[in-house]
Amino acid sequence: MRRKILLGVCAIALFAGVYGIPADAAFEPELEAAYNTAVQGQDTLEGLNVSVTERTVSSATNLAAEKTMELKVSGIQTDTLKADIQVKSEETASESYYTDGHYYAETSDGKTKREMDRASIWQMINANTYLDLTSNYLKMLCSEKNTDGSVTYRFAATPETLSDYAKKLLQGAGNEQGFAIDSLQGTMQVDTDGHVTSRSIQLVYTVTQQEQSETFLMTSDVKFHQLGEIVEVALPDLSGYKAQSADKPAETLTPLARTVYVSSDVNVRAAGDLGAAILGGLSAGTSVMETGYTSDGWVQVQYNGAAGYVWGDYVTTTRPVITKDGSGTMYATAEVNVRSTYSSDGTIYGTLSKGTAVEITGTTDNGWVRVKYNGTTAYVYADYLSWKAPMVDTYVKNGYQSGTVVDASFGVLVIRRDDGGGEITFNTTYAQLNLKDTIETGDWVEVSYSGAGAPYTASTVNDYTRHVNAAEPQSVSAEGVITSLTPDTMQILDTNGICREFDLSESEFEMADGLYEGKYVIVYWMSRTNGAETKDIPAFRVQGA
Repeated sequence: MRRKILLGVCAIALFAGVYGIPADAAFEPELEAAYNTAVQGQDTLEGLNVSVTERTVSSATNLAAEKTMELKVSGIQTDTLKADIQVKSEETASESYYTDGHYYAETSDGKTKREMDRASIWQMINANTYLDLTSNYLKMLCSEKNTDGSVTYRFAATPETLSDYAKKLLQGAGNEQGFAIDSLQGTMQVDTDGHVTSRSIQLVYTVTQQEQSETFLMTSDVKFHQLGEIVEVALPDLSGYKAQSADKPAETLTPLARTVYVSSDVNVRAAGDLGAAILGGLSAGTSVMETGYTSDGWVQVQYNGAAGYVWGDYVTTTRPVITKDGSGTMYATAEVNVRSTYSSDGTIYGTLSKGTAVEITGTTDNGWVRVKYNGTTAYVYADYLSWKAPMVDTYVKNGYQSGTVVDASFGVLVIRRDDGGGEITFNTTYAQLNLKDTIETGDWVEVSYSGAGAPYTASTVNDYTRHVNAAEPQSVSAEGVITSLTPDTMQILDTNGICREFDLSESEFEMADGLYEGKYVIVYWMSRTNGAETKDIPAFRVQGA
């Protein structure tokens, strides 16, 4: 995928005057001869080990496309020329080979080989390394001798001087695509033996189509390794490559007319080749008319009124869902499902309650938000998320709560909730009170209520405790089966079907085998309510039955 970079101001040296040489000056004979000898001297080596890094940047969009190539060649001075060519880009990667007069590559037809003479493969090598950019293509040339004895050559060219070399620089460009070279400049390093060690080219070209123009800066850095040493080219087993018929072209174009969609940002090139000049680019999700496809994996498309090529892996016949990266925190505006994909058919991972915050990682163009959920990637429909935290609705319409009375002042009731949620306060001014007699601290009550809290409004209060106005508490008892037991508390279901909870901290125990759940016991306590208590009852004796 192409990356966005800051292009800035690119100063391209167009004329020799940049280096203090009059524009109409001829090259010094010794300088020109030395430069050409270094360029053409690579042909006399036994082998080459070359790395090429190429980058093309659009001044209109600030998008950059990159390509690298690793090239090994041996047997330059013999009849056993061999080459291993590896090319990688954000579009695709390939590896091809040359040996015994055949070029081996993988295409949509499979692993194929075809006849190729020495001149053709050498032309391919030159096209990627600029080995044949001799002085007759240059407008200016100068040199600097370095302290280690190496020489740096600086050069520049114009569209006029480049002449037929422009076809190599703008591979695949046709008249209908409106290519024009604006400038070329570069440097070349030569070691003390006269061999080129590195070469850098900066090329500016403009593409004009249907009165629309876009300018590109292409930079290519070439490094030569193992100069003067033997280069070993280790080729794989090539027996599985099938020969193409002599009358069949290396790549064929099959016409086709249909609408396709770009699945990811992709470059549009002048030909179906990674070395072809870039015409521009298409953004993910863009629809484009396909006009054909090649046998080696490229798709021909209609681009600004002319033919362009994109790598086939980047187009699809169905409109893709495009996800753009993003970050931040959003909030659920209502209860909403969290799904495995950007569709209502996706598996439900869980739900977000109203007001819940969630970390987002991107958005889709079909209305979903990509989020992090329980350590995994998930999706939430965008209509249920907001960048602003919503006011959480605390209003309760039909609430119910039970618990033990903590305070029963006039018009106010505070109870300790049975569910362990702490204390809750009610306004009982307008409540219907269903009481045996009165409400007192320690009574167990049921409350129906509504409202938003602080306090809630009670509509009904049920208190089933009957209070006895005795001067002194009376001893009462109940017997039943233990249903729950902790070191300090015990619950029993008595013979009348009432569940009671006892405090055992001050109890005496009369039994041989101890307490355990399921044991039948008799419990005694002091009561002013004739034994109507059900919660937090202080037992003074527990007997085994």
